[in-house]
Amino acid sequence: MKIAVVGLGYVGLPLSLQFARSCASVMGLDVDGKKVQLLSNGQSYIKHVAPSAVAELVKSGKFCASTEFSRIKEVEAVIICVPTPLTKNREPDISFVIKTGEMIAPYLAKGALVVLESTTYPGTTDEDLRVVLEEGSGMKAGLDFHLAFSPER
Repeated sequence: MKIAVVGLGYVGLPLSLQFARSCASVMGLDVDGKKVQLLSNGQSYIKHVAPSAVAELVKSGKFCASTEFSRIKEVEAVIICVPTPLTKNREPDISFVIKTGEMIAPYLAKGALVVLESTTYPGTTDEDLRVVLEEGSGMKAGLDFHLAFSPER
């Protein structure tokens, strides 16, 4: 299975590497070119993620990092792990989730699974992300692609 993990921070990078250690081929996507370059060179910017783990998976071809969101068309599943910082009213700011949806929608393959992993409030997946994905892809969730939410562990 080919998986894309969008957002290579403290949740996305370890999740990417764990999937790559199992049976999946993983493409990590991030807007930060510096992070992508470090990962592509087998380095880590997260203290609890060993550079040797990154290097091994990059060398094996089971993990790669990119800033090219058009590569979403190559995968069967997309896991969104972007930040949802709290606003001054202590509510999750879902602007990164919405922007990610806009960036992946045009490239979403028919039959793909999209999972929102980011911490947010109930309804975000169906009321916000679904709308953006449907409008940007011309497809319907539940019919042309699958959409799910992974609650906090």
